[in-house]
Amino acid sequence: MRCLVCGSTKIDFESCKCRLCGAVAGLRDEECDVTEETKSKLWPHAQELSTFGVTLKRQDDLKKHIDPIEVISLALAVADSLDNGVLRKLVLFLRKLEIPQEEILRLRLAEPCAIAEILDDKDEGADAGQ
Repeated sequence: MRCLVCGSTKIDFESCKCRLCGAVAGLRDEECDVTEETKSKLWPHAQELSTFGVTLKRQDDLKKHIDPIEVISLALAVADSLDNGVLRKLVLFLRKLEIPQEEILRLRLAEPCAIAEILDDKDEGADAGQ
């Protein structure tokens, strides 16, 4: 289980909430809470993402309304333990697609601190002219 907002595995199992941000935790195959803009940036790169062990899939959800409305949502199937090299390449690929940091966190790829560290290292490398 991971936090549905920040991606942390630090869950209070009594309340099923994240110990870092207080949001609800869920299973890895639940819909990612990312913007439509992020979804539209990811879908064209589904094949490239699969090389990192990430599978995008469409889920047909029925919303609870008087008239059920079918919507397409984004769910990620990610290898539970991406090794650090693959995770780094994946996060940098997402940054190259101009996915904002908060949206990358919402994809629940790893602990938020690990994602932030990769992005901070990348930003420092860019400042140093790399």
